[in-house]
Amino acid sequence: MRKKLTLTLFLFWNGSFGQTKEPLPSISDCEVLTSIALNRLEHAYLNDSLNATESILTEWIRPCGVTEFTQRFVILKNIMNNKPALADIQTYFDNGLQHVFSNRIEDSKRIDFGYIYTNNKAYYGYVPLRHLMDSISIALSLQALKTKVLTEDEKLICILFSGDLEKFRDEMKKNEYRKSYIKQTELKKFRDYFNNSLTYVLYAGYFTSIRTDNIFSYSPMVGLTFSSPLRNKVVVELGVKFRFNINDGNFDYNALGTTNQVNSDVSIFLGTLVGYKIYERDNLIVIPKFGAGLESVDTGLSKKKKNTNETTYYNLETIHLSLGLSAMTPILKKSYMGIGVNYHYCPYQLDNNLRTKFNNNLISTEIFWRF
Repeated sequence: MRKKLTLTLFLFWNGSFGQTKEPLPSISDCEVLTSIALNRLEHAYLNDSLNATESILTEWIRPCGVTEFTQRFVILKNIMNNKPALADIQTYFDNGLQHVFSNRIEDSKRIDFGYIYTNNKAYYGYVPLRHLMDSISIALSLQALKTKVLTEDEKLICILFSGDLEKFRDEMKKNEYRKSYIKQTELKKFRDYFNNSLTYVLYAGYFTSIRTDNIFSYSPMVGLTFSSPLRNKVVVELGVKFRFNINDGNFDYNALGTTNQVNSDVSIFLGTLVGYKIYERDNLIVIPKFGAGLESVDTGLSKKKKNTNETTYYNLETIHLSLGLSAMTPILKKSYMGIGVNYHYCPYQLDNNLRTKFNNNLISTEIFWRF
């Protein structure tokens, strides 16, 4: 009796705790699940059983996750049922699924599309290229564009899903979509991409001395600098700025063995500007800048060496320090337009050949284009 009881308890224990639970679908199983879901979805659309699509998509997404294909049909389902689609559109673009769709369209046009799909099954959500459901999504998108009252984002997404990538890019350029989530998101991503690159900055503005009776007064300026990426907090520029001394007075400069009264045509600044972003939002960036370099003031005095082609120039040279504040806002796709106000300290008397007393303190205002 005791042996039978022991054997019964053993069999019960082994039956209760020795069993294993059925595993959840693995990633590899999603290819099979996707094939089943596609057949069901295809049947639902071909038989106008649109109410069934929601449960099919839900059961498909739960084990396999969101893919470009499933999110595309979630969006189209909501649009066709006159339900809000913005949240799903945001999910689509936030996850970069528009790039998967663009690649899907382009790869579907290739002769070796089957080979491409075989090597990128997971990327395309296990939905073969040129699948019938792609044609159905195009038809639904075109139908929505013709028969539905769409928001700006819904209209853009339907143009994209129609497969006309060129038209989508053209529509994105139109001003009527400037407030749409899709356009703002795409412009931000495009701008962020170029903010990772080195770029150029073009300057134009005016210099003037703090004192009105100084030699230099209201001189126009242009410049060009080579700038580090804007994604960094610290932004460094290297370049040159030209100041055209059209409103300047004469000054005395010692050269060629005598004191000469000269009038400068141009001053050249060659150096670096270092900025630090203290404020950054989508439409405004504020950067204080410190500059340091060499300034050369043209005197027009020169001497050609005998029996050579070399010429020696006698220009007024000094260090040039500046401190300023710049603000800029994005324009076009990747450019920025800005304004700046700067204080400049140029100790001209460091050049012992200068005979006229200069004011070392100047200010400038400028506009610039970062492109």
